[in-house]
Parts: sequence; C-alpha cells; structure tokens
Amino acid sequence: MLLKTANILGKINHPVAKFFAQLSGVLLLAMTVIVICQIGFRYILNMPLDWTDEVSRFLMIYMTYLCLPMVYLANQNIAMTLFTDLIKGTRLHVLLMFLTHIIAIITFSVWIYFGYQHFLKGNVTADSLPIKMFWLYGIAPIFFGLTCFAALEKLLICLHLLFSDKQTIQKHYESETVDIIEKSTD
Repeated sequence: MLLKTANILGKINHPVAKFFAQLSGVLLLAMTVIVICQIGFRYILNMPLDWTDEVSRFLMIYMTYLCLPMVYLANQNIAMTLFTDLIKGTRLHVLLMFLTHIIAIITFSVWIYFGYQHFLKGNVTADSLPIKMFWLYGIAPIFFGLTCFAALEKLLICLHLLFSDKQTIQKHYESETVDIIEKSTD
C-alpha cells in the first residue's frame, strides 16, 4: 500500500519536476542572453540598460525554485554524508532518512507559511520594472509545496523499507545507485 502510493506520487512528481528543471534551463538561457546584451550595451555602446540586473535576479530566483523538486528527488541537495554512507543499506539508514524527510516536510511547511505571508505583502512594484513583487514572492510557497510531495514520496518509500526485510532494503539502495549512475550518463 505504501509503495503503491509512493509510485503514484512518483508518476506525478518526476515528470513535473523534470518539466520545471527544463524550464529552468530555458530561463538560464534567457538570463545569459540578457546579461550578454547588458555587456554589449554598457561597454560597446556606452548605453547601459537599467532593467537587466533586476530581470537577471528574478530569473535566478525562479531558476532556483523551479529546480527544487528535481534536486530533492535526485538526492542532489547539499548533504554531509560521511556517516550515512557508512550505514547505507541498513535499517538504521532508512530510519535516519525517514526522520530527515519528516524534518524536510516540516521545514518546507514553515517556508510555505511564511512565503505565503510574504506573498500577501508583495503589492509593491519592482524598482526598475512595472511588475508587482508578488509575482516574485509567489513562487516560494508553490515550489516548496511541490517539493513537499517529493519528500512525501521518499517518506513513504522509507516507511515501506522500515517494515521490509534486509534484502529488500539492500536491493532498493543498489537499484537507486544504478539509477543515479544511469542518469549521470544521460
């Protein structure tokens, strides 16, 4: 039951996360073009554009949040793994990951709450663009919410593994390692 629910979440989470990560790549390309245009206008034409810095900042913020679910699903977030690597494939490791995902969901929930509060106060206009700031502030609660679903998927897998035998746990971590290696070569 737990694994089935996690698989259903995975069928939704993974394509959504992949789409937003690819959208983030498009935003990176747009930001690169904007910065190159700014360099050209500033140093070649001596006519700096006043809006490029702010647009680049906005795009960078959006890129960060757009990639958040993919980073969480792919275990690519910053982590100190010296201890957890030593116990990988054991029930203790599964328990630690279970607790980690619970803490992550709680942390994301706090970010959603305060991000939404900040969003409600975003009725001011940006400095150099005619854009209301709530367009910028609104992305945090949305993508922390999506990342909560990724954490819930991983939490359900850990809960399933906690009640599984040792071979199932080791098989899961072996297949996870193979998946990471295959994705890195794509």
